[in-house]
Amino acid sequence: MRISTSQIYNVNVGNITRQQGDLLKLQTQLSTGNRVVLPSDDPVAAAGALEVSQATAQVALNKNAQGSANDTLSSLDSTLSSVGDLVSYVHERAIQAGSAALSQADRNSLASDMQAQFDSLMSIANSTDANGQHLFAGFKGDVQPFNGTLSGVTYAGDQGQRTVPVSNTRNMPVSLNGQEVFMDIPTSGQTFSALPSLGNTGTGTVSSTATVGAYAGGQYGIRFTSATTYNVFDRAADPAMTGVPLASGAYTAGSPINLPPAPATAQIQVTLNGTPATSDTFSVNPSSGVTNAFKMISDFITNLKTGGTGPAYYASIQDTMSQADSAQQNVLRLRAQTGSRQVELQSLGNVSDNLTLQYADTTQRLVGLDYAKTISDYQLQQTYLDASRNSFVKTTSLSLFSFLT
Repeated sequence: MRISTSQIYNVNVGNITRQQGDLLKLQTQLSTGNRVVLPSDDPVAAAGALEVSQATAQVALNKNAQGSANDTLSSLDSTLSSVGDLVSYVHERAIQAGSAALSQADRNSLASDMQAQFDSLMSIANSTDANGQHLFAGFKGDVQPFNGTLSGVTYAGDQGQRTVPVSNTRNMPVSLNGQEVFMDIPTSGQTFSALPSLGNTGTGTVSSTATVGAYAGGQYGIRFTSATTYNVFDRAADPAMTGVPLASGAYTAGSPINLPPAPATAQIQVTLNGTPATSDTFSVNPSSGVTNAFKMISDFITNLKTGGTGPAYYASIQDTMSQADSAQQNVLRLRAQTGSRQVELQSLGNVSDNLTLQYADTTQRLVGLDYAKTISDYQLQQTYLDASRNSFVKTTSLSLFSFLT
């Protein structure tokens, strides 16, 4: 078999070139840490790695969204805490205002203090988050939700809740609507105590109230004409309870007092503990089932300035205390809701962290590099290349002309 010189060159150059390519591929794998550098290296593994990469990117986006949502909820919880502190302060001042030892100058000072609290509540209600969105405007985050004065406050937001997609299947609410927080505070389930500072001499106190059916609302006062008889007054129309009573009845210890319109269709039932005495007076204010935090403070201020020291004044003080209790309960409910969402975010964050680790492990199995094997292959390929080069040199030196002298 004859082998030409050109054939020797072509075959050896081809071998060296192929081995250099194999060596370059191993070098690239070692430098990138990946077994699959090009899709052609392993099409199935490359396709799987691409899907895992997309899933990892989505998890990273969810993780960022979870952090943003948690920041907003933390801001919301802090703001609600401020609302709760302010409402508690109003409640404390209402208790103080019920003291008969206060002069009108003292009540005017309290009114000035409450004016400052009203302004503070207005500022809190218009709070914004880190992105400049109002916390209590619903979907209208760019609109200042509350405007007004002591004479009346209006709400410019809506009833929606802004959400943030924190996982592939969960949109997390991160805001509250101001109507729910400040304007329509539920008052159902209130208990009402005896009016303070009216000289009640009996041991009777209101232990509970119950609603029978849906009531249309009303402000009631109960005054005992003896230990066993009472009159019911409409305090909205007759604050001092000196006019014609709405109803009269006989009181039996332990039995509820049915408020108007009629005992057979009683809308409110009041139960007393202890024994009432003649002239003892109790206040019951079911209202319309909701209270307004701004109006609560506004009415309190008006009462402090003009209420005097009669029964109507103390009845209004009692109303303020009851409404403040309802507002505080509402704040606690909303804070519990916010805290529950933060706990959920923590759980979602743990899931995201676990998914990130799982995806990294999957990617490693699909396209990751076995360094020990690859380094061994690289050294072996280097040996192949060196051997090819050396043999090529010796082969090309084989010629009869080398032996001619």
